[in-house]
Amino acid sequence: MPKKVEKIIIIDDEKRMCDSLSALLSQSSYEVSTFQDPLEAMKQIESGDVDLVVADIKMPRMTGLEILEKVREKDELLPVILMTAYATLSSAVEAISKGAYDYLLKPIEFTQFELAIKRALDKRNSDRFRLRIVDDLKESNDKLKRHVNELNALYEAGTSIGSAANSTELLKKIVEIAAKVTEAKVGSVMLLDDAGEYLTIEAAIGLTDEIIATTKLPLGSSIAGLVAQQGVPMIIDDVENDEKFRRMNKERYGAASLLCVPLRIQNKVLGVINMANKKDGGIFSADDLRLLTTFAGQVAVTVDDAKQFEENRRRLAEFRILHELNSELPRVKTMNQFRRLLIEKLNRVVKIDCSIWFNYEAETGHLVPAAASGIKDIPVTESGGIDLDKVNPESLKLSVPELEGLDYNNIKELTGYLTGKIKSGNNLPCPKTVNMAIPIAKSGELAEIVLFGSDKERPYDDADESLARLVISQAAIMYEREKSMLNATRLVTMGNMISEISHDLRKPLTSLKGTLQIIRKKWPELFENSEYFKFAEEEIYHMNELVRELVDFSNPNKYQTKKVDLRSIIERAAELTGPDLRKNKISFKKKFSKANWELIVNKNQIMEVMLNLFINAIEAMPDGGELSVTGIIERPDHKKTDYLAVKIADTGVGIKKEKLSRIFERYYTTKDTGTGLGLAVVERIISAHNGTLKVDSTEGKGTTFTLYFPLSP
Repeated sequence: MPKKVEKIIIIDDEKRMCDSLSALLSQSSYEVSTFQDPLEAMKQIESGDVDLVVADIKMPRMTGLEILEKVREKDELLPVILMTAYATLSSAVEAISKGAYDYLLKPIEFTQFELAIKRALDKRNSDRFRLRIVDDLKESNDKLKRHVNELNALYEAGTSIGSAANSTELLKKIVEIAAKVTEAKVGSVMLLDDAGEYLTIEAAIGLTDEIIATTKLPLGSSIAGLVAQQGVPMIIDDVENDEKFRRMNKERYGAASLLCVPLRIQNKVLGVINMANKKDGGIFSADDLRLLTTFAGQVAVTVDDAKQFEENRRRLAEFRILHELNSELPRVKTMNQFRRLLIEKLNRVVKIDCSIWFNYEAETGHLVPAAASGIKDIPVTESGGIDLDKVNPESLKLSVPELEGLDYNNIKELTGYLTGKIKSGNNLPCPKTVNMAIPIAKSGELAEIVLFGSDKERPYDDADESLARLVISQAAIMYEREKSMLNATRLVTMGNMISEISHDLRKPLTSLKGTLQIIRKKWPELFENSEYFKFAEEEIYHMNELVRELVDFSNPNKYQTKKVDLRSIIERAAELTGPDLRKNKISFKKKFSKANWELIVNKNQIMEVMLNLFINAIEAMPDGGELSVTGIIERPDHKKTDYLAVKIADTGVGIKKEKLSRIFERYYTTKDTGTGLGLAVVERIISAHNGTLKVDSTEGKGTTFTLYFPLSP
């Protein structure tokens, strides 16, 4: 089936803007229609054949906000992206509050625009898929109701059979009727477990409660096991004296005749129905076998319908839980609240007595408990997080080096591995009777593992695992989406605020700089002989740099990129810092492995990264040393593909271990005069290029920053 071409309407009273955006999107196989007249555009929107609307806010005849309101009246799920060259905080808040998907500033940055278009259309498709799921659920629920009504009608037609599906009483009633018509003293219905490995008694007459509770027959190891394995009914005149079966019987039914018939439906054996001990002491006849076969068909239908009912009930529960989570997640403020909400919802369908939530640190190979419930040995806060005031977090870490080679998507394998690790250590409570470990991935990489435990008799089955995985993964996606939307709003607000502050700061700085230049020109000797003037000039320069970094850091837009030889940027950065290297008696070395060094990057931003790291290295070697840059192909510890790695190493003072984990935090600095934005900007730029980075440092020996860039196709 050919992929549907997504249709986009662009509304802007500037024809040039319409043409440029249309040309951009047409290259991505979208069907684009442009309008300078909003009223004409609304006619197209009202036709209903539209997937996305992009509109300017300020236009004659109808504003973008008015278009947004009209669209919402017609189709609440149709995404609308608003553009403006006159951005204000109030207009942004009003646009978002009225349901705009995104709010873009002119001039439009095409990379950001394309990304916003893709995300909006992805959301459109996701919403449509969700509606289809809801419709499918309604249809499935209607079918389920019809099926239950049919079952009830069938049971009501029988004078002696009750109307409850999937109940022990119903099966027992069938056993009683079968025993009555076959004149048997003992009867039972035995069903195979979900794995098809053994039989257990689900309903019986003439057997003790102990036998019913403890019987667990492996497939093929008894009369019932053979019948279930072969799918062929069996009639035995005298079990005790039968050469083939007397040892298998173990006198459970005594020296008596026995009937055993498979419960078959659609060529699948679900279990068996047994009759034993003819009341008159005689043997079962072929007529008895025929009658029991008829009841076996009734039991098989009952069991299969009950399983289908349970499966549909669970599916209904899945969708109900997802629907409730979708409604309640916007009110969730913290990760621990999110976890508690998930446990509350899941516990309605999957029995959960305790849980431990682990964060996976790929770099160190550790699982670190972040939250817990139902465990007395781990002190937790009221919100469900680990109480670090009462326990040393290092004592809770699990070293899991083998996890890299483990298929963590295999829940049974992951559960066995994790419970084994916990049992082998003394730092965490032992798991419950049954356990289930669910992985949570972010961006295709393992991020968290949640371990559920319960004291129930039977282990978690495939349906439990499927439900837990579905609910947790979908809920995690929804939670991340809610956080992203909130962060986006905060980013816009912060960007506006910082831009205004930076603008106000530049005016007095410019005046001060100009005043110093006038003094230098009129009284050069006074200026040159005074350290105060030089100090003031340096500080003004530093403040200008701080303002520039603030502006850069607050700008959420992506930058224009092109293919550049990364080595040329490194060499240019070395040239610019050359005077400082020579002044501080620092030797510079470089070594690049054979590879394709041409990457699609923003040259200015990567230059800023290199200069930041080079300057930091120079400042870390006040007594001289060596700065080396090595380029190799390498795979990061927590990734599954190779990257182009640039290692920038110095032989300086190093970074203290307790400060190492915070160096990329905004506004955190180990320098007396630092802004705390340099390394934060480095991390942001590398992340914007779909890369990653790590730092290794030994106090007194030096520091190595490794920048990982995705290899160009």
